[in-house]
Amino acid sequence: MNKSAPIIAAAAGVLLLAAPALAQDKLYVASEGAKLKTDKSASSDTVAELPVGTALSVQGQEESWYKVSVGGQSGWIYRGKVAATPPEPSQQGGNLFGGAGSSTIMVSEADSARSMRGLNESEQDAAKAAGRAPRPLSDYRQALDKVLAEKVEKKELENFLKAGRIGEYAK
Repeated sequence: MNKSAPIIAAAAGVLLLAAPALAQDKLYVASEGAKLKTDKSASSDTVAELPVGTALSVQGQEESWYKVSVGGQSGWIYRGKVAATPPEPSQQGGNLFGGAGSSTIMVSEADSARSMRGLNESEQDAAKAAGRAPRPLSDYRQALDKVLAEKVEKKELENFLKAGRIGEYAK
């Protein structure tokens, strides 16, 4: 047996495990309010604000941050602000989910969620069978539509994330 075989096998294993990370040479800004930062910290200076859909060249990754370059500038961007594929225009919206900064919940998915919350006839039938008095579907629909119509200002969302140490503000 060749003494270098285990070393070659180990090196091949490392390359196979690293291949997905190395292969990701391009990412896309996927949420509003994405900022290119001077360091891998939300509190570092902002190099540029990046619009949704901006293509980024990946230079590296450390923890939850990508080192990227775009338009002759380089810096760091939080992983929660990017995606491997360009976002579809229909995923950008002005409701609570689409305008909040990072969600890609579609209206059809929100409609689908209604069935999980007892907002369809079969769930109403199940409530009756269990001996619970079902509320009118219109009550549920109105309540959910009201929530989906809410707007959150960017600054309000950023303050919430900072206070809760969520996402890019986790450290």
